Amino acid sequence: MSRPIIAAAVVEARRTDRIAISTPGDFRLGTVRTAKAMPDDGLLPYCIDFLRRRALYVGGVDLREAQAAPFYYLHLRRTARSVVSIPWERGALHREGAAAPIFLFSPGRCGSTLLSRVLFAGGIANVSEPDFYTQATTAVAVSPFNPWRGRIAFVAANMGRDLAHALSAAPVVKLRAESCRAPERLVDPRERRTLFMTRGFEGWARSNVRAFGNDARKTVGKYMRALTCHAWLRANTDCHVVHYEDLSADTAASLGSLGRFLEHEISGEAVNSIMGADSQAGTPVAQGRDRPGWERRFDETMALWKSDKVRRTRDRLGADALRID
Repeated sequence: MSRPIIAAAVVEARRTDRIAISTPGDFRLGTVRTAKAMPDDGLLPYCIDFLRRRALYVGGVDLREAQAAPFYYLHLRRTARSVVSIPWERGALHREGAAAPIFLFSPGRCGSTLLSRVLFAGGIANVSEPDFYTQATTAVAVSPFNPWRGRIAFVAANMGRDLAHALSAAPVVKLRAESCRAPERLVDPRERRTLFMTRGFEGWARSNVRAFGNDARKTVGKYMRALTCHAWLRANTDCHVVHYEDLSADTAASLGSLGRFLEHEISGEAVNSIMGADSQAGTPVAQGRDRPGWERRFDETMALWKSDKVRRTRDRLGADALRID
């Protein structure tokens, strides 16, 4: 017998000023009710409940505002009015007709949030950082020793299908940098196109260590994971690379190339107001919040990046083609 669908109103939202990965504990809920049939339209996928083997959706969220938000997960956390919990065995809300998303991978801190907002302004359906994909690519979720690994990937794909249905289009989905760990667990064989956004290492590292408290090893490791992701995308998908420096220096040419790849013209007038602004304004990672001691960590990071061991790995991954030095 199939387990019931359960739903409840949101009484209180938690962690609304944190960039922590979404969990079922983000909401304090009211009285729970059950339902036998799949719910109607109007729900957006929020996160995976691993413990109870359920997929969580939220209601009461404005769809356009969710697309325009710097972070989809944070906007849903702040504005959701109800939560619906669906057992994994029920599958997707909408099983037919939904297009596969086009994933935007990056190491983070390279303008990918800005690009996501530019795409929305240009009329392309997209969302920035839906966390059910982040959850599906955690080290535990993708471990070959995890007996639920295949099911987790299937659940994330179902939630992505429902997201595409809600948007009535194949959306561009900008992912958190953590999802570079396992692109093979996300890319849908129905859609061979992928996007990868990058930035020269020195500028990226400076931005990263100013915003976060990571040491040199973790910082370089994060970028190397993204390079490994790009190598997989290059070998297994039709991957279009967007360079932060190109987008900044010649916006029209960069967006023109991207628009041709996506088969959708991106209007220059629509994006002028977006370029130059802090794309993460109103979030916990907005500009102007440098971490103490970032200069020392930056120097250590650059020294490790230039080490022989790291350089050999970069060469093996074909990093030269990305113009990152």
